[in-house]
Amino acid sequence: MDVFCTEIAEWGTIETGGVLVGYIENDIIYIAKASSPGPNAIHDIASFQADANYVDMFIDMESANSAGRYQYIGEWHTHPQIEPTPSDTDLISLKEIADTSTDFALVFIIGAIDFKKEFLNTQSVCVIKFLNDPLFYQLEVEI
Repeated sequence: MDVFCTEIAEWGTIETGGVLVGYIENDIIYIAKASSPGPNAIHDIASFQADANYVDMFIDMESANSAGRYQYIGEWHTHPQIEPTPSDTDLISLKEIADTSTDFALVFIIGAIDFKKEFLNTQSVCVIKFLNDPLFYQLEVEI
């Protein structure tokens, strides 16, 4: 949660984001940590690209520090909205990631306008796409 607050405070309505690591237990996805975007990330009003070297290192480090329990779960980023909705670009990217994954792809989008961490459940949307399934599904977020 601190990463989200720090990044939104720094970037405002310019998109920012990172990766999510965690684990799956009893068909529930648990997000343990979120990365910052990294020093070479590209931020824009309507797009975001994380620093690939930085987020790869973050994933590797968190996996090692958790004895392999924490793995890559998905991506997070902000939108310049109060209650965000995935863009066509988000859905296309999610499909591309899912098509090359072994299981699923997940994106967690946070509305950066008037962001308040106590309202994260209503100021965010989490979408998942499973391999070989043509549909996208919205997940319930519990903080």
